[in-house]
Amino acid sequence: MNQNPDIKSAIDVLQAYWGYDSFRPGQKEAIGSVLEGNETMVLFPTGGGKSLCYQVPSLILDGLTLVISPLIALMHDQVEQLGKRDIRAAFINSTLPAYEIEQRLVNARNGMYRLLYVSPERLTTERWKNELPNLNVSLVAVDEAHCISEWGHDFRPAYRHIRSELSDLPDSVRWMALTATATPEVKSDILKCLEFTEPAIVSAGFSRPNLRWWVTQTDKKQDVFMNAVRKGVHKGSGIVYTDTRKDCEQKAARLSSAGISARAYHGGMKPDVRESVQNEWVSGRVPVVVATNAFGMGIDKSDCRFVVHFTIPFSPEAYYQEAGRAGRDGKEAFPILIWKEADETRLKSRILRSYPQYETLKKVYEGICDELGLATGSEHTQAEPVDLSSVCKRTALSKSEVKSSVEVLQRLEILEKIEFHKARTGVHFLVGKDYLETMIRKEEGAKAEFVDMLIRLFAPHAFGGFHYQDTPLVLEKLKINENSLMKGLHVLRDHDRILDIRQMGEQPLFRVTEPRMQKLQVDHDAVYHYRDVLLKKLEYMSGYAKTTRCREVYLRTYFGETNAKPCGHCDNCQSGNRNLGGKQNSVAVEDIKKVENLLKAGSLTPDVIQAETGWNRDKVKAVVSWLEREQRVKQSQDGTIILN
Repeated sequence: MNQNPDIKSAIDVLQAYWGYDSFRPGQKEAIGSVLEGNETMVLFPTGGGKSLCYQVPSLILDGLTLVISPLIALMHDQVEQLGKRDIRAAFINSTLPAYEIEQRLVNARNGMYRLLYVSPERLTTERWKNELPNLNVSLVAVDEAHCISEWGHDFRPAYRHIRSELSDLPDSVRWMALTATATPEVKSDILKCLEFTEPAIVSAGFSRPNLRWWVTQTDKKQDVFMNAVRKGVHKGSGIVYTDTRKDCEQKAARLSSAGISARAYHGGMKPDVRESVQNEWVSGRVPVVVATNAFGMGIDKSDCRFVVHFTIPFSPEAYYQEAGRAGRDGKEAFPILIWKEADETRLKSRILRSYPQYETLKKVYEGICDELGLATGSEHTQAEPVDLSSVCKRTALSKSEVKSSVEVLQRLEILEKIEFHKARTGVHFLVGKDYLETMIRKEEGAKAEFVDMLIRLFAPHAFGGFHYQDTPLVLEKLKINENSLMKGLHVLRDHDRILDIRQMGEQPLFRVTEPRMQKLQVDHDAVYHYRDVLLKKLEYMSGYAKTTRCREVYLRTYFGETNAKPCGHCDNCQSGNRNLGGKQNSVAVEDIKKVENLLKAGSLTPDVIQAETGWNRDKVKAVVSWLEREQRVKQSQDGTIILN
């Protein structure tokens, strides 16, 4: 049988640029569908190789592949990796100055790139809209497509406008959507929002046969955590996820004091420190990273042997994605969840607290606008750094209130917030080049050399405004450490008054998406609808922790695979479910059958079930609770129990 010539070309590209002789399961089908011109949806698990599904076609199709990506870190990493393979690619996002965006768009127009990565918010800008007709786009790849859906775990409102913002593209342009985590509702939402009519859906399934899913319910979580990591490091490197920065620091310190090399990783650390931790873990120099969920996106390490969650995440999608970073090489690995009932209560409380009242939202919106110096009715075209601690002082609100308000304002598309992958240093010269050259001649020595190198690095653009360079690059060129750099810049700013400086990375960038409102207008239903979505997802995640069925079956069913078979190697499968409720609230199979048989005759109250079985009240409650969790019974409004 002759192979499709397009697929033959794809295999040639794979060998030439990646050095592989064959595709992973599903990749060939996805690439073949794109090359045939089909609308294509790709559903691959974490580590399944989604990126190749658009990167390979980009080297075969005539024209530009436009990749919509949600995270700056992912854009940086992908473009960097492609560059190492001599594949021309670039990204455009709000971290770049206007002149750099302009230059990259000119390059894209002239056919210099095979791939161009952009954030969804970029599509709404006038500069982009003016340039789009000049770009020879052949393929649009919507990465992390679950961000489209409110039922997705990383909902990003701008994703819902992708199709309309790109509506002027010709019909010949191919479209594809890619995600690792899509429930049936999310999948339906993606297809509807991207206006896919007859899509080819390529799914590698959500089975991870090499993963040994394990859950431990305990009140002695610290002891279980230490034992799990001790066992894990004998097999290889791993990740411990916890939900606060303080926890990261404490647990990393505890592991280190026990002789296990570990580093903390969280959003409160400087970008260069985070990058250093990441590199040490990927290279194997440090076996364990204790992190918040900020760790992992875009990290390519196939031999992670265990992932421990110290508390339950907010959703099965987040858990599947984070736990799925174990065993990407196909060898045996262990995702371990440690939890207790109080975790669910605490997380539920956090969700409820994270949705502030209107007056709080209004104060934060006005505080950020004031920090940016934005007058009523003024437009804000360029993202700028904002010190949220200053917003706290302006508004007399706590840090958590400001943070939660920012997240809601983002979701309502009132604010755009940008986090940084690498620290960047910005310089704006306040005097002319002639003045600086005169200064260099007068000063001579180390100071003169310092100013001369700053001119080389930041001119000519820094004479007209702030120009930014990656801080590691500046340090390398100047051959100094970060403390010396900042000391020298502060002298030139505060004593010589020849420049101004800004540091990006420590503070997020913000852009107010519409002209400043005199009075903040918000859609109340939109604000609180997503809160209810999160509460429902937490309920499903709690169900995973409590289920006595096969854990892989639970996850695969959640993601829409209705015919999943028990994996045979998760903790529930291995225990044989002889005692379905665990040691604390033992529920035997025969107890379950007894209650179900009683309910076949009709609904019963718990008191009647107690009388019929002769059990005590606690046992009746345990059995009924188990049946409710497994959705085999439900409780009516009058308190009676009925079969589902």
